[in-house]
This record gives sequence, C-alpha cells and structure tokens, in this order.
Amino acid sequence: MKNVNGTRFKGIAPIIFAAMILTFCQVTGLKAQVPRNCSEIHFYNPVAASGVYTIDPDGNGPLSPFSCQCDMTTDGGGWTLVLNYNHLENTNPPLKVFNDNLPLQGQTSLGIDESNTKYWGHAGTALMTDLPFDEVRFYGYTTDHDRMIDFKTSHAGTISYFKTGVGSTDGISTNFTPFADHSAFLPAAINMTVSNMGDYAMTAYPLWTGSTYHWYLGGEDPLCTRRWEVDNYPCTTPSTFHQIWVRQNISLGINGLKQNKIEINISPNPFSNVAMLTFANAKPGQLEQSHINIYNLLGKEVYPVVIHNTGSFTIEKGLLVPGIYYIQLVDASGILSSQKMIIN
Repeated sequence: MKNVNGTRFKGIAPIIFAAMILTFCQVTGLKAQVPRNCSEIHFYNPVAASGVYTIDPDGNGPLSPFSCQCDMTTDGGGWTLVLNYNHLENTNPPLKVFNDNLPLQGQTSLGIDESNTKYWGHAGTALMTDLPFDEVRFYGYTTDHDRMIDFKTSHAGTISYFKTGVGSTDGISTNFTPFADHSAFLPAAINMTVSNMGDYAMTAYPLWTGSTYHWYLGGEDPLCTRRWEVDNYPCTTPSTFHQIWVRQNISLGINGLKQNKIEINISPNPFSNVAMLTFANAKPGQLEQSHINIYNLLGKEVYPVVIHNTGSFTIEKGLLVPGIYYIQLVDASGILSSQKMIIN
C-alpha cells in the first residue's frame, strides 16, 4: 500500500488498519466490517452461493463474529438459519439455545440423530434481538405423514415474538405466503395461541390447532410423553426435521444502502492491471476516513494492493485471477457504497 505522499508500505497501512486476516480491522478498536446477516451478504453479492458464511449481528457491539448457514436461492435468497433440528424417532434429546452462535445445516433427510452437534439448536431471544430481520420462513416435515410445512411470513407480531419471547404469533394464520411444496394445514388452521414462551418462542406451539396440528419440539406432557410434531399430533416420536430461517427485507432499510449518494466509479472496468476508483457526491474528508473491501463471487475477501490517494483509490491486480469481484467503500459507520469490478 502507499500513503498519500506516495510512500509504499507492504502489508498493512498503519493509519487505517491494525490487522488483515479475513477482514480489514480499524485502529480505532472497532470490529471489522462484517455483514450482519445473510441478507447483507446477498445484497452486495447477488451471485453468492448457499453455504456457511461469517456474520456479526450486533455490528460494533460485544458479540464476536461467527459462522452461520445462508440460503441464497429460496425465494430470491438472503435467508439466515436460526433453528435447525433433525430429530431421530423414539428419542427425546434436550433442545439447545444459542446466544452467541447459530446452528449450521447438516443432513436434511429424515431418520438422522443430530443431537449434541453443531447442527442442533436454535437462537435465543438475545441473539434474535441483535439479528436484523423482518421475514420468517418455517420449513418442516415428518415420517408420520406426507404433508410439508414451507411458508414465509412478515407478520409483525411473530417477528416481535421471536425477537423478544414476549407476545405470540396470533394473526399469522391469515398473514403468510406458502411456497410451492407447502401442503400442511398449518398455519391456516391455527385456532389457539400460546404466548410469552421466552427463548422457546420458536419451539413451543408457535403454530397450533388444539389436539390436531402442531409445530412443537422436544416437549412432554401427561398425555404425550414425548412431543416432536410437524403439522400433526401423533402422541409418538416420529423422525422430524424442523427449520426456521429469517431474512432482512427492504422494509428494515437494507434497500436504503442503495440510496446513499456516494457512487463508486471504476476506470477502466474491466481492467487488466490497474484501475482507478473515484467517487461522486462524497462529503469533504469522508474518503480519508474510509477504506476498501473487495470480495470474490464466493463472498471471500481478497487483498490486492490498494493505494489510498487524495480523493481516490488505485487498485493493482496483483495476484487476483480474472473474474468478477465486488468492491465496498467502508467507514466506521458501515458500508457506504458498493460496485461490481471485473478483471480480465
């Protein structure tokens, strides 16, 4: 790298960066600019594949970044997995509540016991409060019947309930969108509501038709010793698969990132060796407090030589292979602008 006076530094610019391993970290002590959810990853890299990514739901808060499962294809993509239980019949292992991490996705076929693994558990209300989302997707099926639960909802009561554990899903029965393979009676058949279940808002009857159709995980009562239910009330323990995904849609402001006035201009684009980044509508001094992040199509950050000039940046191809990249202008407040960059 090179400072504004033209002196080249190898490695890390001491004024702007303290470390460069997976992300650029700032000397001020702020955490690296890591996406808060899978929706942000998808927003800045629309061709990112489904898989495991690193997110930081509370931004510059105390929570450390961690890995999560992203679905980048269903209904346009951008979904973050917050509940995953692949349960084996005739077992009743305890549920697991995550407060500083999220479950990953392992197997999706029935008849598998994933208890006590990284694929088993759900987010507690503390983590759900930090995670920005305004859509929820329920997905589940069982060996007890052929129906499948697969729908999304933006029902405000459900969003609030899953974040805080206070309230209920009352009203979701008329506020949901089924996906093509949805064949369950729930949530349309709901006729009862359970409220204020705290960290178990997503597991203890969020969808419930009395003594008929339930969404319920890992419970016991005098009538049914073990309860693992997907649109049924079997009073047995069939193999079941429950998932809940969340997504941040435009109503929470992710679209507002597109509305910022700073525009990144790359010239030439595509380029073979060197390109110049200039900016339209940046406020005086704003670029001096900013830096550049660059990601490949898999969402992995890459590190070409970036020279911070006065009012612009120069990018040298270096060891980058030809292809499409996504470039971000970032400061302490977050991502200021994003643009596609092509190297040939």
